[in-house]
Amino acid sequence: MCELVNDQNKEVASNFMALLSDFNYTDEMELLNISKLNFIQRKNLTQEFEALYIALWYSCLQISFPNDYKEIFKLFIDIELPQKYKDSKLHHVIELTEQYIELLADSASTDLTPIGHHILSLLQFDETIQRAYTLKIALHLRKVYTYIFERLI
Repeated sequence: MCELVNDQNKEVASNFMALLSDFNYTDEMELLNISKLNFIQRKNLTQEFEALYIALWYSCLQISFPNDYKEIFKLFIDIELPQKYKDSKLHHVIELTEQYIELLADSASTDLTPIGHHILSLLQFDETIQRAYTLKIALHLRKVYTYIFERLI
């Protein structure tokens, strides 16, 4: 029985890595009006969104696998993520992910506006349009959360 659970946990972690690899973050960049020529900002935001999506997945795991979510997440961090990132880059993504997990706390399934505020704080946005963009980001993240949740297994 333990081997079956462990195999299932490995499969869940592996499936998310495949899902994460399919994200291209084009919608996010367009939503935030990030030019295709702004390579550095796109690269930095891509890493932010990737860490955020890992944190959203963690939230989904807590709901769907209340007994195994920590083990699944550890398998992902220890086995899957190092296949994509190495050394300092890996540590940076893990650190960002942990920050997003803390920022999300228990609100991922209910309120994503604090994350929208955080994303906008990384950019220089006019305060008069910040509220509208915060809502746009929160709605987009809700779609991503639902997408991840529906594809957990």
